[in-house]
Amino acid sequence: MLLVCVSLLVDATQLLTKDSQTKINSVAAKSAKVKLVSSQQAKQYSSYKQKKAQIAIIIDDIGNKRADADAFSLPEKVTFSILPHAPFSTQFSSYSYHQGREVMLHMPMESLHGDALGDGALLASMYPEEVENNLLSALESVPHAIGVNNHMGSKLTQITLQMNAVMDVLYKHNLYFIDSRTTKFTKAHIIAQQHGVASAQRHVFLDHHANEAFLEKQFDQLIRKARRDGSVIGIAHPYKVSILFLQRKLAHLPDDIELITVSEYLSKGSRESIDSFEQPRLAKETMLPTTDIAPE
Repeated sequence: MLLVCVSLLVDATQLLTKDSQTKINSVAAKSAKVKLVSSQQAKQYSSYKQKKAQIAIIIDDIGNKRADADAFSLPEKVTFSILPHAPFSTQFSSYSYHQGREVMLHMPMESLHGDALGDGALLASMYPEEVENNLLSALESVPHAIGVNNHMGSKLTQITLQMNAVMDVLYKHNLYFIDSRTTKFTKAHIIAQQHGVASAQRHVFLDHHANEAFLEKQFDQLIRKARRDGSVIGIAHPYKVSILFLQRKLAHLPDDIELITVSEYLSKGSRESIDSFEQPRLAKETMLPTTDIAPE
């Protein structure tokens, strides 16, 4: 009788143990399945990231004054467009380069208002060879430029002959062009595309009224456009109020906004280096038309 009871007890214990082990194995299997599904999903969507809206900022008119150096306090992703043949053109170009900052040539072009342009400007009366020589001379004074945008130019950017000469130089030297859009009649961006020059247009002019309220309004517009279109270009100047404003704003961008360089903008945010412009050239950059025209 005792042996029978012991045997029944052993069988019950084994049954409980087997049942417990089955439950453990079942839980482990479910856990492994969850991990496997999670892993497969992670692999399936590993290339997906929530893309942020992007803003590229250009600071024009760098190089005339020593005080322009205050702009170097801005993030290195901010691109400097430096005037040619100015007192600090070459010095600020070299400093920007060693800082790891992108440099553009801010090329003076004739306006409709007869504004003073400084040395080496491009004029509507020039033959194409003169345009090319002046542009090459300007590039020598800003030796680290990887792109060009127009300073003034409401007249010249409407004239096909001279803009063809400009784009011939940029194509040969693999430089990009940003149309500052100082007139709604500009042909510069279209002609750049026709010549195979990587190009785009300015979307928002931030500080043609250099005060805090106007900067705030324009910066908000830049952010809205970025969220709507994906990426945008804004232009400002090395005014003290503008530098202080951008220092504050760029240090505390919304979580869905990121600052990029102009070359990153032209690469559609691919983070490729400027060498990506060589093969192939980005000749087909398309932009939505902008309505706000920068004053000269």
